[in-house]
Amino acid sequence: MIRKYSLIIEGDDAGYSGYVPELPTILVTGKSLEELTACAKEAVRLYWETLQTDRSPASIVREIEVELPV
Repeated sequence: MIRKYSLIIEGDDAGYSGYVPELPTILVTGKSLEELTACAKEAVRLYWETLQTDRSPASIVREIEVELPV
C-alpha cells in the first residue's frame, strides 16, 4: 500500500528539520533536503511497522474520513 504524507520543512543550507502533520510523533532532521526526506520516509515506515506489532491480534484497523471545518 502506498500512502502520501506531507513533510513540512524548515531550515537552510546549515541544516533542515521537518515534521509530518498527519503523524505528529514524527520529527526529523537532516543536513540536506535529500537526507531529510530519506529520514522522514524511514520514520513513517517505522511508525507503521511499530503500530502493527503493538496491536492486539484481535484488533481491527479501519480507515475513516472526517470532515473538518476550514
